[in-house]
Amino acid sequence: MKKNITALSFTPKYDELEDRIRISINYDDFDNRVDFMMSRSFVLKLFPILDDYMLKFYEMDLNPVQAPQVNKEGVFKQDKSTSLTDGSNLELYKQEDELLIEVKFSFVKKTKTTIVVFESKSTQATARLDANSLKQIFTIIKKSIPFFSWGISHNL
Repeated sequence: MKKNITALSFTPKYDELEDRIRISINYDDFDNRVDFMMSRSFVLKLFPILDDYMLKFYEMDLNPVQAPQVNKEGVFKQDKSTSLTDGSNLELYKQEDELLIEVKFSFVKKTKTTIVVFESKSTQATARLDANSLKQIFTIIKKSIPFFSWGISHNL
């Protein structure tokens, strides 16, 4: 039986040793945390599907979403929907890595939201997101991709 969790926070980071993107969901909640690993081939399949999905369901609602910017003092400028990751909690509560095998998108017409389900063999993490939140999460994941070393264009 799969463990089901509600995804409240997403923390992507490139894992150089594994050569994969680690997506820590609920990184500071030991009981509800999962560390998914996303392979290069999975990334190459996921982002074109996500782009098609966003155009199909949210074409009129999309506002440009900016990733957190760093000012000249090296401090992140934050908006209300993002926050800095506590690096000590990220490592302290680290779970066993689970290979991400599927991401499902379901559009809820009534609320104009999307239910996103991240799945591994043993865990399912679900989030309900509006267009801007969905775009923001995947923009931040995209920024963690090592484009040059993976031989991928930044226009993925």
